[in-house]
Amino acid sequence: MRPAYVRGVGLWTPHHPNPLAWCRGEADPEATKPGASLLEGPLRRRATPLTRMGIEVLQQAAAMGKADLATIPSIWATAHGEHSAAIALLGMMQRGEGKLSPTKFHNSVHNTASGYASISSGNCAPSTTLTGGAELVASTFVEATCMLEAFDRDIVMVLADEPLLAPFDRADASTALAISLLLSPRAEAGFAMLSDVRRDAVAPVKHHALFGSLHVSAGLPLIERIVEGRGGTVALEFEGDGRGAVWCLDLEILERFSPDY
Repeated sequence: MRPAYVRGVGLWTPHHPNPLAWCRGEADPEATKPGASLLEGPLRRRATPLTRMGIEVLQQAAAMGKADLATIPSIWATAHGEHSAAIALLGMMQRGEGKLSPTKFHNSVHNTASGYASISSGNCAPSTTLTGGAELVASTFVEATCMLEAFDRDIVMVLADEPLLAPFDRADASTALAISLLLSPRAEAGFAMLSDVRRDAVAPVKHHALFGSLHVSAGLPLIERIVEGRGGTVALEFEGDGRGAVWCLDLEILERFSPDY
């Protein structure tokens, strides 16, 4: 694996609007909706909470690393995608004449957030949207490694999910989460280095009380360790799969994390 150098990170979850607030445990009761200032006009009005979360952390990571949102390639990852819009459409099909909302229809696709971001920023660079289960976070890093090798330029990866609505809801996930990393192929640009994505017999990620089964939250410990300046091997997969090995990577801290919030 070609090393990836972290230039910026982002995090948003209700009451914790950025990575530093989360890691310091500084809850903000007013932070109930992601800012996502990139969105304007009709796009802002139509955007779902999941899309706004993804775009908010995209902007955080890009701002920290001074990346141009109009040109940077991106990777978006979500286990369940815009499932709330899809469930709403299924309900519409069962009522009256079964007519569907065009807005909800275009908000129901898996790459909704990527589309909103590219339209808002005028970005025509390559963009990939991934889905998956337990290996979602690891597969995003594998894709990021491939893009760094192919393009030899900075990329940004965004992972976001929200608790499932009925009839698919689960009791172990109550809060939405979005995280992001701006990665570079060049060492001089980064404050942390990620390398050697692999399966290994390391301690897996434990489910967080707030996020439970949200697969995106398997990437939360990596964000925390980058912010807190703790290197080492970091797991990217939850405990309890019974396979004896999990996806992980090596983290080396190069400089102190010092964002301008």
